[in-house]
Amino acid sequence: MRTRNLIALLMAAVMCLCLFTGCGSSNDSESADLTNATSLADLAGRKIAAQAGTFHADALEQIENVQSSTYPEFADLLTALKSGAIDGYVAEEPTALSVCQSDSSLTYIPLKNNDTGFTATAADVGIAVGLKKGSALTAQINEILATITDEQRSQLMEQIVTLASGGEVTEFAVSCPAPETTNGVLRVGMECAYEPYNWTDMDGSSLGAVPISGEGKEGLYANGYDVQIAQYIANKLGMKLEIYSIEWNSLLPALESGTIDAIAAGMSPTAERAAEIDFSDTYYESNLVVIISK
Repeated sequence: MRTRNLIALLMAAVMCLCLFTGCGSSNDSESADLTNATSLADLAGRKIAAQAGTFHADALEQIENVQSSTYPEFADLLTALKSGAIDGYVAEEPTALSVCQSDSSLTYIPLKNNDTGFTATAADVGIAVGLKKGSALTAQINEILATITDEQRSQLMEQIVTLASGGEVTEFAVSCPAPETTNGVLRVGMECAYEPYNWTDMDGSSLGAVPISGEGKEGLYANGYDVQIAQYIANKLGMKLEIYSIEWNSLLPALESGTIDAIAAGMSPTAERAAEIDFSDTYYESNLVVIISK
């Protein structure tokens, strides 16, 4: 009888200990395992998200047995990750570098285009200027982009990531003096919410910030990789640059309606988009990654 009582007491103690400690909570172990992930297979069973209407969302289909979801705005993904609603989200490596430098609680999983990572074409991971079908600007912009070397493009991205993270930059690798007199206006649309490609600068204090045009945008500025490329193009064309902050899903309609002349928004020249609008040559290429919490 005493032996049975002792066993019962020991079992009760073990149960209490498990309840108190979580008995090796699966959430903790899963979180630790995810930071060591190296392939898409390691993401199976996790909640992985992407922005709707982008190649990132299409890339979710390459992850087997994943709990996938999409969010309308890119900024919503970071909020969802921080709240624990998702385990990670698909982004491009420059975005991950910028986000992780600004928030030390985050990291990312490099998943380059190989046997264990995402499969993507140059059109999927490259970004280009979007233009109306038959626009005369396409050839002109391609000539201008051809003057920027690959090294300069990489250096500019490094500088922009530094700037987005609060670091100091004194001069951009890609720049051109503004014309003394301008010949028209180049109206460029972007989200102004996709760091480091484009973001909203509340006071215009960052190097190269450009005022955002449009009603209700007074006192707001845009900056980022897309902004500096657009500024370079406008200066080379001898035109004044105007930036318009437009939601992602409204960019193509704004271009087609003539509200803007071009899109520079970290937009990939996918076949689906190319059926509706023209694209310049790509001005940057990156790799897809998944941003996660440490």
